[in-house]
This record gives sequence, structure tokens and C-alpha cells, in this order.
Amino acid sequence: MSQPEESQQETPTVYIGRKNMSYYINVCLKLFDKNHPRVVVEGMGQNIKKAVDVANFLRFIYKTSKINIEDISIDLVEGEVVRGLPKKISRIRITLSRE
Repeated sequence: MSQPEESQQETPTVYIGRKNMSYYINVCLKLFDKNHPRVVVEGMGQNIKKAVDVANFLRFIYKTSKINIEDISIDLVEGEVVRGLPKKISRIRITLSRE
């Protein structure tokens, strides 16, 4: 029996961490080159600034590829427990689309 094909392609997520910004820009561009219509850039805590910088860099520097910011969501994620209380960590998810 054949497996049913997914009608909607899963959107890849790039998690921003400690590496250089150029690494994450390169990862996003490679995903767009593999014909993904959307890429989600996600940063938590101190990496929120880097996630915003990656999205802006892709949007403004690579104008020829027409990369747009489709959606931005901000929320709090449960983190580790500190002194018996749960710690909340800020998270940003930026959805980029390519025309």
C-alpha cells in the first residue's frame, strides 16, 4: 500500500542559537533554494535580537529574491524551575515567505 502524500508541505524552522548570524542566514537561503515557500526563524531569550537581525538582513539585503515577513508571534515558554518556581522565557517566531 502506498502512503498518503502530504498535501501541505511542512514549514521548516531555524532555531537561532550561539553560532554566527551568517550561518543562520545561509541556512535560510538554502531552505528557500530547496523550494520551501516559507521558513520560520525562532529565537528565545537573548537570541531574540539575533533572530530579528537575521529576518531583517534577509529582507533588506536580498531584495532580488523577494523575501517578506509574513507573520510575527511573541509568547512565553516554560523554562527550567528556579528556586521552586517555573521560569518563563520569551520567544519570537518570525515566518518568512518568498515570492
